[in-house]
Amino acid sequence: MYNIWTDKRWIFRPSNGLLRVRRNEDLISFVLCLAVIFIGSMLLWQAFEEYSRAKMMTRWPTSLGRVMESNLEPIADGNDTRWRPMVRYMYDVKGQTVISGGISPATARDAYGESEARDMIAAYPPNTSVVVFYNPEHVTDSILDHSLPRFAWLSLFAGLGLVSAGAARLLVSHRVFWR
Repeated sequence: MYNIWTDKRWIFRPSNGLLRVRRNEDLISFVLCLAVIFIGSMLLWQAFEEYSRAKMMTRWPTSLGRVMESNLEPIADGNDTRWRPMVRYMYDVKGQTVISGGISPATARDAYGESEARDMIAAYPPNTSVVVFYNPEHVTDSILDHSLPRFAWLSLFAGLGLVSAGAARLLVSHRVFWR
């Protein structure tokens, strides 16, 4: 639609003519786009932090350890029961024997279905040797698997989607606000 007084084509709102009737609605849309971009940026930041943490753990020193026990801990989740895999192992650092239970960065806070949790602990049967990655500053802080948690991937893709959608919406409608 063309404005007959200026021969400019209005892209987004044809009724924004002389009276700018829908300007408030466009401003609300603009603020919502900025909010979506902000939320997406926060998710991207969270994914980057998890990636940096997992990358840092790969540089931790290692020690040979022995699995003492592996079992499942039930977690009540509303009407459902979720399971947290628990593996206790011991390892030596500088002549000191340490007992710990961290499998990966995600298992300390995530709960799984029973079959998935059993698959996780199946790799750590009792009385087997394992390679333990431990924090040199706090030797009791250790893990067996330093892979990136699955929620980091979710945060990455959701963040990219939200930032892209918000930015695309702003690019389409930017002429409404900056005339």
